[in-house]
Amino acid sequence: MKKWIYSISIPLFAIGLAACSNDPSVDNHPKEQVVPPPNENATTNDDQINKEDSGNKSDDGNVQDMNAKKLMDNFPYTKFDLEIDYAPDMEYDFEYEEKDAGSGSYRAELNDSVHDKKLKGIEAFQTLYTLMQDVRIDENTTKEDAIQQILDTFQLDDNYTKFELDYTMKNGTKKEFEDRK
Repeated sequence: MKKWIYSISIPLFAIGLAACSNDPSVDNHPKEQVVPPPNENATTNDDQINKEDSGNKSDDGNVQDMNAKKLMDNFPYTKFDLEIDYAPDMEYDFEYEEKDAGSGSYRAELNDSVHDKKLKGIEAFQTLYTLMQDVRIDENTTKEDAIQQILDTFQLDDNYTKFELDYTMKNGTKKEFEDRK
């Protein structure tokens, strides 16, 4: 019996000593974190909006961004307001409004408790712009088609309790769709 206890205790004792090593090359209690400086010579993609040097003035989702102007020129909406309610505390709310045509001034905000995202300003506009690239909703789109395109594009379930879409096209046409289940 003693041999069995010795055969188990000796390896456990060795492992314990190794774990409590005083090896100076291993620092188990780091005192400071070294963060490399940003690469100042890095190049940026022209399609990417760089917050630091674009002259953006973002305040609670309101943005003045001349770099976004070329994206806004290609975006077919001057206003896009989407609100989809699910369970009592679940909603998908996306708002975009161009403030002054040609100035790069807009307001964009996403509150998405379905996917646990909250975005404002540049990030919200870039998300909307990217998602809407394949959506074809215009003044002739039916309510059912608009709802299905939005649900598919935004990866949302069709078990909503309320669906509201309000948008204004660049040509001034306004459309509103509402559906309740």
